Amino acid sequence: MMAGKVAVALTLLAGFAAAPVLADNGSIAGAPLTAIAAQDRFATPLTLRGTLGDTQIEMHLRQKPDPSEGIQGSYVIAGQSAKILLAGETDNADILMEESVNGKDVSGEWAGKLVGNTFSGTWSTTDDAVTKPFALTIQATRAVK
Repeated sequence: MMAGKVAVALTLLAGFAAAPVLADNGSIAGAPLTAIAAQDRFATPLTLRGTLGDTQIEMHLRQKPDPSEGIQGSYVIAGQSAKILLAGETDNADILMEESVNGKDVSGEWAGKLVGNTFSGTWSTTDDAVTKPFALTIQATRAVK
């Protein structure tokens, strides 16, 4: 199990592509977000903002290079520059991810649902000693002219 977690953490070290271009009506490439299957939502990288407990965060998620292997990304806590790495899986609206602060060890787990433009659920330490609710909203970005 630890070898798998290390492999997941090492996979997270890949760079990120640009954020998706969303129209003001919340669509990607003309398709309403509600019409896009959850597993296809990450084909274009997403930026999400919201709260983890009482803390403001910004999260970036996208498919892994082999989409059958799930999703990857990172998040930053407002006012800090360190990226916390993420890797996980989607199953319809359900998303389960592990995080790594150091790129080697799993430091937390995210379990939530992506419904409409909102990803919400519970974050916990690996031993479940600390849990926090989270609620993040997909951010619309504008195309650069």
